[in-house]
Amino acid sequence: MLTSLSYQRLFRQSFTHGYQTHLPIVGSQTSLELQLFRRHMSIALRATREDGLDIPEADLYRYTRHRWVYNEAYNLSQRYLKFDLQELVRIAVTSTSEEGARIEVLKCKEGMNNRAFLLTMDNGSVVFAKLPNACAGPAFYTTASEVAPLRDVLDIPTPRIIAWSAQKTNSVGTEYILEERARGQPLWSLWQDWDKLPIIARIGIIRQVVEIERKLTDTTFKHCGCIYSKADVPHGDRLITTRTTSPSILERFRMGPLVDMDHWRKEKATMNLNRGPFHGAIDFVRNKAISEKYFLEQYGRPRLNYARSGVEPEQSEEMLELLDKYLKLTPAMVPPPTPDDIDASTLWHPDLHPDNIFIDPKNLQVTSVIDWQSTTAAPLFYQCGVPKMVRHREPVSLDLSNWPKLCDNYEDLGRDEKDYAEKMLRSEHLHQYYLRITRRDNPRHWTALQLHDELRVQPVKIVQQVWENNTVFFLRRALMRIAANWERLCSGAGPCPVSFSEEDLSLFNREVEKREFVSDTLNLIQKNYGLNPDGTVEPSKYNEIQTELERLKAICLEAAEDDEERFNVERLWPYQDTVDNASLAT
Repeated sequence: MLTSLSYQRLFRQSFTHGYQTHLPIVGSQTSLELQLFRRHMSIALRATREDGLDIPEADLYRYTRHRWVYNEAYNLSQRYLKFDLQELVRIAVTSTSEEGARIEVLKCKEGMNNRAFLLTMDNGSVVFAKLPNACAGPAFYTTASEVAPLRDVLDIPTPRIIAWSAQKTNSVGTEYILEERARGQPLWSLWQDWDKLPIIARIGIIRQVVEIERKLTDTTFKHCGCIYSKADVPHGDRLITTRTTSPSILERFRMGPLVDMDHWRKEKATMNLNRGPFHGAIDFVRNKAISEKYFLEQYGRPRLNYARSGVEPEQSEEMLELLDKYLKLTPAMVPPPTPDDIDASTLWHPDLHPDNIFIDPKNLQVTSVIDWQSTTAAPLFYQCGVPKMVRHREPVSLDLSNWPKLCDNYEDLGRDEKDYAEKMLRSEHLHQYYLRITRRDNPRHWTALQLHDELRVQPVKIVQQVWENNTVFFLRRALMRIAANWERLCSGAGPCPVSFSEEDLSLFNREVEKREFVSDTLNLIQKNYGLNPDGTVEPSKYNEIQTELERLKAICLEAAEDDEERFNVERLWPYQDTVDNASLAT
């Protein structure tokens, strides 16, 4: 058994030699020079890196920004994308220019879910090309929902779509979106430098971001799902909204299925699951568990959960029992009614960070908001949050009666410690500025933030992931916490309809200490080595970090007191493959 003390003993030797390194993940760009001969539409391709070295054409299709210290083969297979670049360029040229004999293509810094290029024409036109990887979401629906032009109706600045296809059988060989290059420059280029962007300028940008969020929260929908053009999903539900909009405009859209991978991963992709639209918050919350039950009844198989036992398999029936408990506890997963209707379906940007916000560097006005992939209309209490661009790394109180201050012993700190304290103070100030502006200008979002309770939403967020990830423990813990807080969460609803038996508690307690070992290991290595829990690392640092992980694991094994403890370290070590590489599609 790995207790807290044994965890400390296993790791205390890891840093005795002072070997600590931070491994920042830095992206790279690749410049491609293409010569387009219009008569035969042939392209002479030369690919070069920033350092001028040539790269093979194959690197256009492979993911090269990161490596993974575990499950690398699987992650790379999910991001391998073969397509016809010549045909993509031809479509961009014919969509924007009658000339365009010479094209310069810049391969943009890769995101986890998409391949991206900037195509510059002879006439000065610049086209942004986006091609989703397999891990981005379900075929057809992911692209079709992203291009639905509802943001134009809401008066949110977004790049104009030039051409797109949600069919992999097109001439390019994959789905794609071609759009105008976003005006301005990414906010990230200024946001990192306090000399370029002082606090007053940042507050002005925060006000604009809050205004964009207000435009989203001012509009609610009857159903939960993703929004599509009627031409793409003709059998979807009619768009019923509180927004005063011409019926002819609303008739252009339909509410259709969700595109998040929880509903589509692996075997689920071919199943007849209910992916929406859903009729309100309770229907949205309940159907997550109902879909998971349907999946488990067909594909659930016994498997070993080494955090609990090395010999006794974990049965799918245990998960099905938890799902039944989840369904009985769903009233606690939705907040009480409020005048602001924070349980009403609301469109929300899924990833609002400085790379996705473009500004005019001269007047600091927001010119475009990009990357609306997987945007969902869902209950606001479920989606609400503080954007990454202003989110402080530590929790910030919603009590705004006082501004944060420097620590009392600030004057006694060294120069580096003072610099860090000042950096954290600026970060917390930005977070609180955002909260204050939201309270004043976007009261519906402010109410949702005040009533947001992780106890309510955590089961909803993880219920469709824990069986696949072999982490049923976390759903059991989340439901136990709801049951323990039932009276507070469901005041006046009577006694809690769910109880946990001695066997349930025993199963839970058997996992606690081992799960803490895994969590502590992840946190320690992330803090001291800059390695993300998902295992991504800069390619140039891959060998170094792998060597260090092997060293740390060897120390843990050497410090183990008996065979059982060594077995637990081997099986629970978080940086090892969990996907059978032999089963990967080629």
